[in-house]
Amino acid sequence: LLVDCVEGPMPQTRFVLKKALELGIRVLVVVNKIDRPAARPDYVIDHTFELFCDLGAPDDLCDFPVVYCSGMRGVAGMEPEELSEDLGPLFESILREVPPPRVVVDGPTQVLVTSIDFDPHKGRIAIGRVGAGTMKRGEYAVVKPGSERVVN
Repeated sequence: LLVDCVEGPMPQTRFVLKKALELGIRVLVVVNKIDRPAARPDYVIDHTFELFCDLGAPDDLCDFPVVYCSGMRGVAGMEPEELSEDLGPLFESILREVPPPRVVVDGPTQVLVTSIDFDPHKGRIAIGRVGAGTMKRGEYAVVKPGSERVVN
């Protein structure tokens, strides 16, 4: 859940948080723009907590992890005064707090393509999420038109 460190929770924050709480998802709060002179991290965390309470979040979800960052400078940290030199703490928190997707490893490879790009040397490139099977970074897959079969 991305929250601006100056403005605090916005109406869209409430909407997204409500959907996450309905699904019982543990929320990672990311307080962005921490480097701005008008930043108010304590105010933002207090109002974010009040938003959790207003939406009827259970106690275990109200104890949310927080990461402070500046996307513009590319820095993050677990405390507003202790930012690292990169976004490592943010990525580590995501890996620790966000459960991995459920993938059926056994079976044919299935990919939900969300974006298609073109490279003059490689041809068409599909970007997507693997829903079944496995793929490795840089692996080529060819889908034959009119065929159900994927050739690796």
